[in-house]
Amino acid sequence: MAANTGKKPSYKWTTEATRALIHFRATNEDSFTRSKQAPKKLWEQFIKEAGLLGKVEPQQAAKKWENLKTRYKELKNPKTGSGTDGGEETAATWQYYQDMHEVLGGRPSIDPPLLVASFTPDDPTTILLEIVDGPSNSTTTSAMVDGFSSSSTASTSASLMGLSSSMSPSSPPTPSPPKKKKKLNPIVEFLKAESEREQRRHEESEAKTERFLRLFEQMVEKI
Repeated sequence: MAANTGKKPSYKWTTEATRALIHFRATNEDSFTRSKQAPKKLWEQFIKEAGLLGKVEPQQAAKKWENLKTRYKELKNPKTGSGTDGGEETAATWQYYQDMHEVLGGRPSIDPPLLVASFTPDDPTTILLEIVDGPSNSTTTSAMVDGFSSSSTASTSASLMGLSSSMSPSSPPTPSPPKKKKKLNPIVEFLKAESEREQRRHEESEAKTERFLRLFEQMVEKI
């Protein structure tokens, strides 16, 4: 005759009881997190309402909920390389996945927010310089290009300011000295200077393009 250990047989959760537990836990989320003593009383309430009195203890109900959460997380984010060749359970085959997803799917602890860093495309020459010469040289070249751009902008602004001053009504025209060649119109002088600067910019742009092509060829050779 087998000895009586006094232990109650482990309760086998039915589908209906499990879904009732999930629903109860979801609808009482705020109450469960109110205090440390709240969960035990709430699980006792669930056991009575579900007709499980004498079959399930509060700690068993709490353990069942934790097991459901763990299983949901495992199926939602399966390990790399895991498959279903051996008949393993998946999110599509686990009968409680949708029930748990409705409760936990939007929680930050389950789906942490993605932090996307802002990205600004770099100049292609700078990228190639980093590949071929290393980041320090590309930084130097980039600074030189930026410096040239700033210098050109400042020079153009200065010319425009000079033109504006020379054409301002408040500045009386300076009479030309006798027997000297008449000065060119200020607008003509500005356009001529701007044409020269544009020519220099064009030449430097061509040099930069040639440098880019050389770097690209070097990168291809290294691949």
